[in-house]
Order: sequence, then structure tokens, then C-alpha cells
Amino acid sequence: MSVFLSETDIARFLGQSLPDTRKAIKSSKLKGINRQGHKIFPREDVLNWLAENFTSLTSERLMRADHSSADSAGLDPFSCGITQLLSESEIHFPQKASTRSSVLRFISHKALECGAVYDATELREQLEQRETVISTALKCGAALIHPLDIKQLYVERELLLLIIPPHPLPFGESSGRLTSLFFLLLFPDPHRHVHILARLNRLLRSNDFIETILTATSHEEALDMVYRRELNVISSGGKS
Repeated sequence: MSVFLSETDIARFLGQSLPDTRKAIKSSKLKGINRQGHKIFPREDVLNWLAENFTSLTSERLMRADHSSADSAGLDPFSCGITQLLSESEIHFPQKASTRSSVLRFISHKALECGAVYDATELREQLEQRETVISTALKCGAALIHPLDIKQLYVERELLLLIIPPHPLPFGESSGRLTSLFFLLLFPDPHRHVHILARLNRLLRSNDFIETILTATSHEEALDMVYRRELNVISSGGKS
């Protein structure tokens, strides 16, 4: 898989025209290189930029990014993809996670246990590097955790984890807000990654959903809450 992405790739991620995409790139901090008359960008730089900017998109634009990236990945944008990925074994309630390091360590070991990676230490180091560059914690109280450079890892299978510790904890959100929900995204396919990233951002735009899922006491209960919220997002169009 290419380590670079073109302006056309980015336009597909965002579900918008190439001219509009070029304007967005020009106003961003993305640095590209010219190759055979075309500008290309490091894959991980683009994915990290999208992760940082999805929260500022309007609901309609975020929906377009969700649908467009799903189409590019060969997925049904109207299916409950998050619910399908979060099977009961992939929602966890750790009792001793009280710091950023302990959360990342717990997540890395769970990814190893699930057979998604072969080396928990390498994964944890990549996650820590990503948080050092800029935190994945959002203002809503959730964090969408992913490696700084997934190409540096041997990923056996894609994985989405949801971690709900007993108490909110400081995770690096810019305003100092504590973080209560932690999602791990391990998706080597960039279109798949962006689709999951966009869909999660849409789900997390409801404070009621976040407050409700924090009351869950079992895997089944949490999964049902995710399912109901995702159905609402799918049926609401760009008003989620």
C-alpha cells in the first residue's frame, strides 16, 4: 500500500470537489512533494490531519466524509459498521486504568490478546508517540486513539476497541477536560480508517449518548447503546 496520498485521494476522503480540497490543503499545515507534476502527501500526515480536523466539520460535511470513505473502501455507508466491529469481546471496563500510560498499556495488551498485533510493546510505543505529537482526546470527553504510523506495525487484522474506565482521567485534551471513553482504531486501509473515524465523530456529537454509555455496566448494554445511536445517525442524514 502506498505511503503517499494524492489530492484526489484526500478529496475522496472528504467527499468534496478537488478545487475545494486544494483550498483546504492550502490552508492546512500539510506539506506535500511534487512527483511527476502532481502533489502527494505522506499517508500518516493526511490521516492525522483528518483526525484533528473532523471535529470542526459541519454535520453535513462529516456525513459526506463518512459516506465517501465508505464507498472508497467498498463498504455500505448505511450499515451499522461500528456496532459490527464492537463485538462483546471488544468492549472493556478496566478497573485500574487511571493514567494515560495505563490506558495505553491496557489497550495494547488487549490488541495482542485479540490477535490484532504481535507485539504489544511496539503498539504502545506508536500510540504514545501519537499522543506526544498531539493528543487524540476530543472536547466531548472521548479519545480516538491510533498509532502515529501504522506502517511501523505488523497488524494481523483490523480492530476497533472501546475502553470505559471507572473514572474520567487526564489524557491531554487541549482545554484540560478529562476523558471518559477510549476507542482504539487499527485499520491499515486508509479509506477504512477514515470511514471509522468519521462515523465515530458523528456518534460522539451527542452528549446524551456519551453520558448514557458511561452508565453501562456490561458489554451487552454498551453494545446496545452504540447500536441505537448508530441507527439514529444513519437515519438522520447530516443532522446527527
